[in-house]
Amino acid sequence: MILLSTSQTLYISLAIIGVLVVIFLICLLYFRNIYRNKHARELTYLKLSKICEHNDYLLLNDYHIDFDDKNKGLIDHLVISNKFIIIISVFSISGVLSGKFQGEELVNVNKKGTSIVANPINYNINLAKRLALFNDLNTSFLKGLVVINNDSSIKIEGHNEQFKIIKRKELNKTIKEFDKENIKNLNEESVIKFINKLNEENK
Repeated sequence: MILLSTSQTLYISLAIIGVLVVIFLICLLYFRNIYRNKHARELTYLKLSKICEHNDYLLLNDYHIDFDDKNKGLIDHLVISNKFIIIISVFSISGVLSGKFQGEELVNVNKKGTSIVANPINYNINLAKRLALFNDLNTSFLKGLVVINNDSSIKIEGHNEQFKIIKRKELNKTIKEFDKENIKNLNEESVIKFINKLNEENK
């Protein structure tokens, strides 16, 4: 039988506790990511609510829009100020997302493997074109954000200052950048007309 000294016993106990703490933290991070990815839309909504409340922006949610007689689009969120109208589409995408900015498809590599996804940036651009058309808006006021999970890595070739793909944690910074742009303000009448038209489309 091997007898351990008090210091050895203490060292082994601390080592076991340390290993258990590391395992606990790894599990915590793992399940936190699962939760955040599963509830991407709700978490994005909560973050946008805080941003809009703090900056006195208007937040609209869950609007449908007709592209044509057969195809409909869903607008997850709209953030409206006197400088911009931001179309926000939320996608629960993790891992590496790569491809060309306005390519038809992007490549997503994650723990589940490799998949090809339709380019969500194009979806936002098409939504903006449709909104500008039926509301007679200057397209320079329309911005687009595709929001994906924080545990993603974005490797997109090319960029556009008006339409972007970002991680959820970058929402506040990106909206602030839009707000700093030196552009002519939207008049109140145009904003009201825009909102009324959206409401008519969603009756």
